[in-house]
Amino acid sequence: VDDGQAKAAAGGEEEEGGVIVMGGGSSDPKEELLMQPKESLQDAFMKFKKERQLQRKLTKKNKELSRPTTVAEKEALRNRFVEVCKGYLGVPYHRKYHQDPSDPDHDAPLFLDCCGLVRRAMLDLKEEFGFIIGTWNQAYQFETLPTELTFEQLKPGDLVFCEGVYYDQKLKPQKHNMVHVEVFTGGESGEETIGSRYAKSIPEEGKVRGVQMHKSYRYTSRKYEVIRFHFRSLETWLNGVCKSNTYPDAVTQAVINCGGKSIFERDQDAEDAETEEEVFVPNPHGPSPVFYVGEGNNWQAVASVLEERGWRRLPFDAGFSTRYDLKWVESKCKIDYLSHVEGQLTNHIPNNDVITSKVQFLETVRQYEAASGTPFTWHPESYCSSRPGEKLAAIAAAEASPDAVWILKPSRGNGGKGIQIVRGAAVLKQWLFPEAVQHTKAETNEDNAQADATDTSTTLPDAADAHQHRALAGGEGWVVQRYLERPLLLKGRKFDLRAYCLIARTNPHIWLFHPGYCKVSLENYSEDIHDRFAHITNACQQKTHPKYKESRGQHIWSLHQAEEALIEEGQRSEPVGTFWPPLHQEMKRCLAWLYEASRGKLERRAGYFDLLGVDFMLDDSCGLHLLEVNSNPAIWFDSSAVLKELVPRLLAHSMDTVLAAQAPNQSTLGAGVPLLGDFELIADEAQNFVFGKEA
Repeated sequence: VDDGQAKAAAGGEEEEGGVIVMGGGSSDPKEELLMQPKESLQDAFMKFKKERQLQRKLTKKNKELSRPTTVAEKEALRNRFVEVCKGYLGVPYHRKYHQDPSDPDHDAPLFLDCCGLVRRAMLDLKEEFGFIIGTWNQAYQFETLPTELTFEQLKPGDLVFCEGVYYDQKLKPQKHNMVHVEVFTGGESGEETIGSRYAKSIPEEGKVRGVQMHKSYRYTSRKYEVIRFHFRSLETWLNGVCKSNTYPDAVTQAVINCGGKSIFERDQDAEDAETEEEVFVPNPHGPSPVFYVGEGNNWQAVASVLEERGWRRLPFDAGFSTRYDLKWVESKCKIDYLSHVEGQLTNHIPNNDVITSKVQFLETVRQYEAASGTPFTWHPESYCSSRPGEKLAAIAAAEASPDAVWILKPSRGNGGKGIQIVRGAAVLKQWLFPEAVQHTKAETNEDNAQADATDTSTTLPDAADAHQHRALAGGEGWVVQRYLERPLLLKGRKFDLRAYCLIARTNPHIWLFHPGYCKVSLENYSEDIHDRFAHITNACQQKTHPKYKESRGQHIWSLHQAEEALIEEGQRSEPVGTFWPPLHQEMKRCLAWLYEASRGKLERRAGYFDLLGVDFMLDDSCGLHLLEVNSNPAIWFDSSAVLKELVPRLLAHSMDTVLAAQAPNQSTLGAGVPLLGDFELIADEAQNFVFGKEA
């Protein structure tokens, strides 16, 4: 999530800024970049071309970072594959077997046959495996897993293929005679599998249609004679390889290459082979170090902090250069991690998605919960829309709580864009499975209209609207969360809390907490879930309020102002200064848990750091709920006196803390890093310190 870019898009003011140009000649390559003559159109194009090539390399590198490499990582992904398959338990076999409208599965939103279950689970995990599996059936899957196992060698996640010959000779044989596939789980029987084995249920024979757990991989069929069972290892897929022998393989990496080479790729190999004549040695702790700051998100505030400390700024068009002591940009795709030199300070950890993408955040939390046995109690009930099994689980939860409200958030959304708030299972089902339930729209909307002509919270959206918003959600889709319907209010208005987490270094880790401010709605809270100004507290959303100019600054409150308002309205009787400290302790416990969950995932390298925006909300009992973690939090302060006082101080103390933590002698001296301003320690890996845990 990148709310700094969203703030810029919402129209934040930006002053003109100039680069410091050093006079005189110099042999220092960093100094040469500070002296930029006017370039020709051809030079500008070549620079643009080089930047595009660099972005392609960075995309490839970032994808490689997500693939499992260690034995432990592969084992975790193997287990995750099994769990994803189990998420589809109960899904019927095929639509053609449920044509009768009275059939309870007639309107099922999803159907999976045997190879469909495997394919669906692999597509759900395409980012983790690093490829997109082909669309062919079990015979194709059989070819792509060449390692044959004995039964004794089987591990959960390996595939069991059935070779069979149809009794009806008119039926065309399957390639390799592969008629069925299931996923081995072992279980209590030692032969247990999960698979979509039967098209229809036959209770007297103990057969249950669709995806089910089976006590044994062995079975008989009325349609074909079982010749033998083949046991194939999942290891090939775990290594990121999926290649058949006889199919027109369309398998690709998770980022699809459209084929061919553009003018930006033709010289790629030659340019990749080039090496710089001089070895660049960064020294952010030396005299007059050089920094690059990208345009956007109030870059002047960052530049001001560094220039006050004697740093020199590279011009904007030197963004391609790898000769810097510190780089501060909005998006990590603008950082060349392949050319990063240890010690160069860069303001984004390359794979911070594991906590800043809402979907990957969920994955990180769930994996650590399973590994540690410790529940993460601060996050609302959540589901991933990119995985049909979880969509079905979300609908089941909505059916169990008919009056509950649900919020759909794009996984990498910002600025409140793409957010939907809905009530009831029927509406949620339409957003998640628009094709499957479109035919019920007219009837359902008519019933709703008769029930309450003024209530639109349960009105089904058009399929076109659902498809459009689903497209806006992007490749990772939505995170579907149970909406917090009873939030703590400030003078009748909903609010959330922006705090900060500074990861001052990653090798070893140091995490720090910094209190922030309140983002307050400009409209009173109401049961009308379609009033976005009452329900979505994001500053970018509030800036579109028709009366924003008259209310300028009223959407940002200091923590002191919020506490005074709670006392004034009788929601608190304790003296000023006692409300926030215990809540800040709870926030630190929450972030300490997140540190332990993610420290084994985040890339470690000298120079990496990250300033993250962390959004919390309080319910009417003052229970704390973590909403999301933001990469590139907005650092604008033009619209608020509160931010004008907070942000420059936050940036200054962040920069000084990072410099102290990343000093050459600090890799083993975590306790020596100063706690500046309002920063409080969450975790210091070198000292084996985690907040809330006894040493």
